[in-house]
Amino acid sequence: MQLFETMVNNNGVHIHVTEAHQELKREGVPLVIIPGLSESADDYIGIIQKLSPRHIVVITLRGRGKSDSPSSGYTLEDHIGDIDAAVRHLGLESFILMGYSRGVSYQLGYAVQHPERIRGLIIGDYPAIHTQLPPGWVEFFASLPPWRGKKLFDRMRAEALHALQRESSKVELWDDLTTLTCPALIIRGVKPHPGLSLEAAEQYKLKLPQAKLVEFDQHDHNIFEPDAGAFVRTADSFMNAIK
Repeated sequence: MQLFETMVNNNGVHIHVTEAHQELKREGVPLVIIPGLSESADDYIGIIQKLSPRHIVVITLRGRGKSDSPSSGYTLEDHIGDIDAAVRHLGLESFILMGYSRGVSYQLGYAVQHPERIRGLIIGDYPAIHTQLPPGWVEFFASLPPWRGKKLFDRMRAEALHALQRESSKVELWDDLTTLTCPALIIRGVKPHPGLSLEAAEQYKLKLPQAKLVEFDQHDHNIFEPDAGAFVRTADSFMNAIK
């Protein structure tokens, strides 16, 4: 599988974009992935390989991976702007949009602003809320075990993390979801410490009545492990039904 990498200029901040199966750009419905809080495209190479051949785009948001890490500019709108810049640069008219963990708030923030582009949503274990990160969050988050084999400060610069915390604010997106009529797949981990509570899952069912909720019994918040096949089969089935 050949990967194509490009840098997209979003008002002076360069955003790293990775594409797989670029040759299928005009066939089927593309998938655009918005990674979790500290993740980059590198975390999704294995998932891309396991998904059936499809044009797939992974946007590494500012402060992560190979994207620029400005000293400021980490609001919800800044991140939505990164997605919009990448989508426009690639000329994507419509696509399935996936978000995982905190990436869901960026995913949904973009979707409610550009519903005409969204053919489907894959929502990975997170509520429709952009949370405010409290003081001390960086130190707490850095004390957690490595995520997918990488420590936090190997993923993001401390300066970017502190700016992310400092500029965060709570934004609830629940009511905005009612404007979305596309198919939606909500994936929830069941084991201890899921990112999506039962109450939030019920909120999704209320605001997105067309959505399908799938629970992974063997997974916690990490919906890709221990069995990546569960995610691949579920996502493939959902996406293949979208024409």
